[in-house]
Amino acid sequence: MSLTSIQKGNPQHPPLVFMHYLGGSAQTWLPVIEILSQRFYCVSIDMPGFGDSAQRSPALIMQQAMLVRETLRDLGVNKPWFLGHSMTGKLAAVMALDTPEDVAGLILTAPSPLCPQPMTDQQFAMQYQWQATPEHSKKFVAGSHKKPLSDDLQQRTLNDVLRANPAAFPYWANTASQEDFEHRYPNASLPALLLLGEKDDNVPRLPQQLASTLHQFSPYEYEVIEGCGHLLPLEATEELAAIIEDFIKKYS
Repeated sequence: MSLTSIQKGNPQHPPLVFMHYLGGSAQTWLPVIEILSQRFYCVSIDMPGFGDSAQRSPALIMQQAMLVRETLRDLGVNKPWFLGHSMTGKLAAVMALDTPEDVAGLILTAPSPLCPQPMTDQQFAMQYQWQATPEHSKKFVAGSHKKPLSDDLQQRTLNDVLRANPAAFPYWANTASQEDFEHRYPNASLPALLLLGEKDDNVPRLPQQLASTLHQFSPYEYEVIEGCGHLLPLEATEELAAIIEDFIKKYS
């Protein structure tokens, strides 16, 4: 059974596949998709344990990859660009390296790296000892962004966290995030773009991202978005959409 998803744009246009961060849903990317769907066919997926797929059990990276591929086959999507955010940055990179012939390119937004994701004790405890309460969820969301969100975006983001499968957070912290895909695949001739928030402490900084993940793709580029935290699709929507569109045009 394939994953739930949102589709926007003309299916005849180049396909972009969006995957969300830990605690998010297919809706997380919607502000960016509203802009890009004028020129691209955008598919945003609810990962297992989140959004409308919340009833599904959390899964290992390769199990998630199988579900994503099944979802795209059902939708008739061929050779898309993968856009992975945080948790799904690891997934997007693995999928691109595993079957590069099926991928047009890669955009990694504040990604979990190919290596086991480093976390502080506080970050690990927040996820591993997850409490599905409004207070705990508000703390989680507050620690994920540096620029203020609109009231509507703030509430939607919080609602996504609250409706997620509570088991998904400790599973990510202790299991999926610690899977190691570094050096497992040969380098891929695929364009890859790395986007990081200047003030994001949730994922590794630029030097480690380059060393663990980005160097496996060619050509690659990177950009650090000033003043932003971890929720780049919500904190820098228009800037992010413009950067993504320019990069895809450059390598299409």
